[in-house]
Amino acid sequence: MTATVTELTGARARQTYYWRVRNARTRQPPASAEQAWHIQPGHPGGAYCDVGHELDPPAHHAPTLLARSRPTGRRGDEQEFRGGCLTCDWEGPVHRGSGYSDGDNQAVEDAHDHTFPGWRTLPPITTVEDRWAVPQSRSRWAQLTSQYPAGWIGQGAPVLAWSRYRREAHTPPHAGRPRYELRITRPPSNRGQRSADQGALF
Repeated sequence: MTATVTELTGARARQTYYWRVRNARTRQPPASAEQAWHIQPGHPGGAYCDVGHELDPPAHHAPTLLARSRPTGRRGDEQEFRGGCLTCDWEGPVHRGSGYSDGDNQAVEDAHDHTFPGWRTLPPITTVEDRWAVPQSRSRWAQLTSQYPAGWIGQGAPVLAWSRYRREAHTPPHAGRPRYELRITRPPSNRGQRSADQGALF
């Protein structure tokens, strides 16, 4: 009778296992590490090592992105993505894609659905210039974040910004910015409808 191996779940446990494989501390070949779920490089929690986590889990749910490669046998590897949480063992559904907003965006959104339910109703930044200007201005930042639920800013709630083009990739925390910047679709302009309504008046 063979014992079944229980697969580790949770972003932190998966990242530790990934590093153990990469550092040849398991029976798996180190070259197979990319086939194990791990935190996508550049996303929160990706710096943990195989000796455990150097940081305690956050006191609140915190989003991250898990990824792995799956050999297809035909055209190289296929990428899979899922949202993860750095505090609990929650993991989102699997999304397949090439990355660069294909599969990974959906997984990051799933992670935010878990960590910040209702994030889609937050006020967005509407111009590319303001993506940099608003966080740098105390008054404009205070105005934007005054509409966030209490405590969310301190927990790293995302900043929403209108996409410049179709399928623009979400940006993970970086360069002193402790939160994701999530791209959302700009609402359609109602100029055409306005002119049609005016025409109906005459």
